[in-house]
Amino acid sequence: MPVANLRFETTWSYPYLITTAGGSTALTIVLRAGDPHLAFLTQTTFSDDVLYLRTFDGSEAYRHPNPVGYDTISDMAYDPFRKVVWCCQATNAPDIILAFDPDTGLLTDTRVAALSPSMSSPEGLACNGFFFVRGSGPTLELWATNGTFLGARDYAGRGITGLSASPWSYCFCDKYRDEIVVVGPLGNEIAVSSGIGASGGMEDIAFDYLQFHDMSNIPQVWGPNGTVGDPGTIYDPDTPWNPLPWGGRHRLYVANDIDQMIYAGYLTQF
Repeated sequence: MPVANLRFETTWSYPYLITTAGGSTALTIVLRAGDPHLAFLTQTTFSDDVLYLRTFDGSEAYRHPNPVGYDTISDMAYDPFRKVVWCCQATNAPDIILAFDPDTGLLTDTRVAALSPSMSSPEGLACNGFFFVRGSGPTLELWATNGTFLGARDYAGRGITGLSASPWSYCFCDKYRDEIVVVGPLGNEIAVSSGIGASGGMEDIAFDYLQFHDMSNIPQVWGPNGTVGDPGTIYDPDTPWNPLPWGGRHRLYVANDIDQMIYAGYLTQF
């Protein structure tokens, strides 16, 4: 099956609320206090805050420090079954996958996950409730959520800097090629998209897994304060998205450290 050639269609964007010191930025869509938020963390110095952003305008709803002792978080992944945020770390205990409660910020669980030889500093983590996928450099690893290692796969020439679970697939950022890549459940590349923002700046990606099945009720672009607009406009959920999304309506968020921006959008086919 040929790999689909895609493009990232930007719907809106907003600036980082915390200036990054460089290194790693993490994104994931979480359920907090009963509502979807975009969880955001970027490396500053020492302890970092996890911010919960309103998805429609990037405004801050809540924040808390990273769990005590875990201050080099490089990616976050929401577990829709356990309702926790799993994290990997770049340098401090990189073989630990940890979890915190998004409502309290408290550490709830850890898993020991020994690194593959080609992965000295994990940069990406995805979770769909059944599996973890951890990535860095050219390598993706598959783990059961109980901590059982299931296998690894290398993608020659790629540099994985962010990961997210998506329906029946995973997607990752390759900031060195400025591409977004979609892989199937067996790890085969099924689509490649152009990246977004400044070249070499993409650090993480988050697929809105929580609202995926409700996308028929979500407009291409939100109106002010997350409202819907008049019939026939792009702010009305009944208006077809233009250009058409590849594979149906979906929403992605991409963090670009060079731009200090988060881009919201979706993938469309050429």
